[in-house]
Parts: sequence; structure tokens; C-alpha cells
Amino acid sequence: MTIHAPRFQPPSLRDLREADLSDLLPGDLRDGESFHGASLADRDLADLTFSECSFTDLALGGLVCRGVRFTECTIVSADGATISAPSSTLRDVEVSHSRVGSFEGYDSRWNSVRFTGCKLGYINLRGSRIADVVFEDCQIDELDLGAATAKRVSFHGCRVGTLEVQGAALKDVDLRGLDLARIVGIDGLSGAVIDDGQLLQLAPLLAAQLGIEVV
Repeated sequence: MTIHAPRFQPPSLRDLREADLSDLLPGDLRDGESFHGASLADRDLADLTFSECSFTDLALGGLVCRGVRFTECTIVSADGATISAPSSTLRDVEVSHSRVGSFEGYDSRWNSVRFTGCKLGYINLRGSRIADVVFEDCQIDELDLGAATAKRVSFHGCRVGTLEVQGAALKDVDLRGLDLARIVGIDGLSGAVIDDGQLLQLAPLLAAQLGIEVV
């Protein structure tokens, strides 16, 4: 069986201009800038676009940013208890060493995205389309992929408390080695790849799904 791994190329950012976000308005486009110690906390900023930008020590708690777009961006040490970003677009984005409590990102489009060393609470990608997404050394309390389309997604050195896949369409979603405590909507796992240990862990759920009584 051939399993297609995510295709990810780290953003190559050069000659960025130092800037701040204090004057940011809904619908703004920012290109080729770097932001250090900036804050978007408790702002309501729809339809923002960031292209070829870097962010370090970014405060995001309480941010509402429907339709935000990040293209070829890096985000390091972001922190936010709650973030609302439905219908967001991420393409060629790398997020590292960040903490997010609750992220509402339903109906989003993510392509070529990598999370490294992040602590994530509830991540809602319900109804989203994601491809070429990598999670490395991340702790995720709950990942909601209900009714989502996901292909070429992998997890390395990660733990997920609850994985929701009810109604999902998965292809080349590699769960091998993932420390996974609970699955909701196990019928939505079709198209995922698991290892022998995970199969044993899932056996009671599979039996219940098929109406098999184990005594």
C-alpha cells in the first residue's frame, strides 16, 4: 500500500520590513513584513491578508478574524485563549511553539501547513478542506474534522485527546504512532492509516459500530 506523505516546503522569507499591527484595519493587505511582540488581542478584523510575513511573540486572545488569509508566513510563539477565524485560508504556513486554547476555523481552506511544538486545545476545522498538513510534537486536546475533507495529513510525536471525524472524507491521513485517546464518528476513519496497536485500541469501537457483542 502506498501512503502519500504531506508535501510541505518551509516559507523562504527575505528582506522583510519591520512593522507593527497597531493601525491594522479590516480588509487590510500586509506584504513582506515582520512583526515582533505585536498584539491582535480582542480585535475584530475580517478579511485580512498577510503575504510573506513573519510573526514572533504574537498575542491573539479574543481575536475575531473571519476570512483571514495567510500565504507564505511563519508564526513563532503565538498565544491566544480564544481565536475565531472561520473561512480562513492558510497556504505555505509554518506555526511553531505556540499555544491556543480554542480555535474556531470551520469552513476553512488549509494547504501546505506545518505545526511544530504547539499546545492546542479545541481546534474546530469542521467542514474545512485541508491538504498537506503536518503536526509535529504537538499536544491537541480535541481536533474536530467533522464533515471535513482531508488528504495527506500526518502526525509525528503528537497526542490527541479526542478526534472527531463524523462525516469526514479522508485520504492518506496517517495516524500511525499518534497517541490517540478517543475517536468520535469512527465510520469517518475510512481513508486513514493506523498501526497494529491502534487497531487493538479501536477494536471495541469497531465491534460496537458493527453490532458485535464481545463477551
